[in-house]
Amino acid sequence: MNINMNRISIFTVLSIMIYTLPSLSANAGAYPDRPISIAACYSPGGGVDRNLRMVERVASKYLGQSLLPQYKTGGSGTVAMQYIKNADADGYELAICDNGGSIIAPIAQGLDLGAADFTPIAQISFVPWIMTTSSSSNYKSLEDFIGAASSSEGRIPIEISDIATSDHYGWLLLLKEAGISPNNFKWNPHGGGGPKMRAILAGEGNLFFDDAGEIAGYVNDGSLVPLAVANDTRLPGFPNVPTFKELGYNVSAGSSVAIYGPPDMPSDIVDTLRTAMNEIKKDPALLKAFEMTLQDPTTFVVDEFPSAYANDWQNAGELLAAALAN
Repeated sequence: MNINMNRISIFTVLSIMIYTLPSLSANAGAYPDRPISIAACYSPGGGVDRNLRMVERVASKYLGQSLLPQYKTGGSGTVAMQYIKNADADGYELAICDNGGSIIAPIAQGLDLGAADFTPIAQISFVPWIMTTSSSSNYKSLEDFIGAASSSEGRIPIEISDIATSDHYGWLLLLKEAGISPNNFKWNPHGGGGPKMRAILAGEGNLFFDDAGEIAGYVNDGSLVPLAVANDTRLPGFPNVPTFKELGYNVSAGSSVAIYGPPDMPSDIVDTLRTAMNEIKKDPALLKAFEMTLQDPTTFVVDEFPSAYANDWQNAGELLAAALAN
C-alpha cells in the first residue's frame, strides 16, 4: 500500500512538473529580465543627459526593469554610437544621443557608420537652438553679430559642445545663409552641453547656441540674453525672441535626442521597447518634466521615428557638405 501510494505521489508530482515546465520556460526568457544599460554620448549636464534622466525615472513602470545610465563620451558623440554598433543585439545595451553624434559627426568625420548600423527605438525630443549671449557682451541683436562677423579682422570665438555636433551644425547653417566663412571664427569645443554652459557662466565665452530648457533660468536672472530662435515659429517660453526666419535667415536647426539599439535586434525585443516608449511618452511625470524644461512633448515620437531617421541620414550628407563649404 505504501509502495502504491508512493508511486501515485511520484506520478502526481511528475505530472505537475511536466504540465508546468512549458510555462516556466516561457517566463524565464521574457525580455527584459534584468536592468538595461543605456550609454549617453555626452557627459552629464547637457540636453542628452537631461532627456535620459527624464525617461529613466519612469521607465521601470513600463519595462519592468530599470535603465542604468552610463557615459561613453568623446568623438563629438560618436564613441557611444560606435560602442552600440558593436554591442550584443539582445536589448540590454542601448544608447541615447542627439543628431549631432548619431548623424552629423559620423558624416563630417568620414566614419564607417550609417543608418543601417543602428536600430532606432524612439525620438525623445526635438528642441530648436536659441542663439544666446551673456548680458555683458557687445551683441545685443542678431544684426550686431552679423555686422561684427562680416567686418571683423580677427576670429570671433564661439562656444560649441564639440566639433561637428548639432549646435556647431546650426552655426554653420546660419553662416552659410549669411554668406560668412566659418574660417572667420574660433570654435571652442567643450565636450558636451553641460561643460559648455559651465564655461559660459564662468565667463569663458559669451556666444553660443543652446535650448530653452538650458538657458531659461539664466535668462530670467539676467545672466544670459537670447537673440534669435532657429525654429519656424517663436517659442511660447520666449515670445519676444524673433526667429531667424523673421530676421531674413532661413535657419531651422536643433537637437533631436533619441534612443538607439545595435543593428539586427530581434523584432520582438524592438517591439517591447517601442511599446514601452509609447507608454512612457504619456506618463504624467514625464509630461511634467517636459513642461518644466520647456520642451514640446509632441516631439516624443516612436512609430514615425525609424523612417524619419532614415530620411535624415539620406539628406544630411548633402546638407552638411553645403554648410561646410567655404
